[in-house]
Amino acid sequence: MARTSQTSKSNNFQRKLVDLFCTYGLYVIFIILLVYFTIQSKNFLTFSNAINVLRLSSTLGIAVVGMFFVLITAGIDISVSANMYFSAVVGTTLLNNLGMSLPACFVGAILSGLLIGAINGFFVAKLKMVPFITTLATYSVARGLGLMFTNQQMLFLDSSAMKFTGVKFLGIPLMVYIFLAVVLIGHFLLTRTQYGRQLFACGNNLTGANKMGINGTKVIFLAYLICGALAGLAGMINACSLSVINPNFAIGDEFVVISSAVIGGASLFGGKGRILPGAIIGIVMVQVITNGLTITGASAYAFTIFRGVIIFIAVMMDSIKFSGEIR
Repeated sequence: MARTSQTSKSNNFQRKLVDLFCTYGLYVIFIILLVYFTIQSKNFLTFSNAINVLRLSSTLGIAVVGMFFVLITAGIDISVSANMYFSAVVGTTLLNNLGMSLPACFVGAILSGLLIGAINGFFVAKLKMVPFITTLATYSVARGLGLMFTNQQMLFLDSSAMKFTGVKFLGIPLMVYIFLAVVLIGHFLLTRTQYGRQLFACGNNLTGANKMGINGTKVIFLAYLICGALAGLAGMINACSLSVINPNFAIGDEFVVISSAVIGGASLFGGKGRILPGAIIGIVMVQVITNGLTITGASAYAFTIFRGVIIFIAVMMDSIKFSGEIR
């Protein structure tokens, strides 16, 4: 009896350690890195650099919000970066070749993203195809179309794009406010609407949700639609921020978006996630570390290594939680 009691206490202690690691591990690593970057560079912990991090976070942060919707359904969208590229190409073409206004170009980019999201949603929700394979295919198609339309050449945006990214209110760029607005709208949809409740139900148990009368196909389709539209918006904002689109535009950003969503509390196994404050925490943490590596003069290869390590840790923690070590 004494030995059994001791074993039980040991297991409970180990479980608490795992719980603490999965809950606070990334935050501890983040704080340690913050201290390191601050010591290494006096320019890191400054107001101007903080605004720069927020500006960089806001672009991909919009795509992170969309990824939350898809991850909650236990799906995934690998095509998000190619969607950003293709949508930015469409919006920039409307701006340069047709002389359309910048707001109209944003609408065109969002509609392009919406189209890719609709294709993903149709094959995943209606035809029950595996989300990873489906979105990997649309990733290839979307990036290929973008490269074909541009003939693998760079596209330059006119001065209206620079004026847009230069707009500030209280010293904070307009795109940061757009990101916060998207976060608030996404949070409202998930927490205050019937669709949000249905989304979580489908993510936790799709078969059970269908038996309850929820149209799982429609719910999942709309999730991919939202993700696609927000990827299109993010792509156009990023293009305006850079004032140029090159063939490598947004390459690898899908990993940043997915890992940021997981760090922010979404689960790759579905049924879990809070956009507020999850989307903000996730993308800001990733961008702060990337910014710190840049300021301290880290090797270009360090960014690739960091991205892989972050994804691994985030997925590992998510897997441990889902496997029942904590729940």
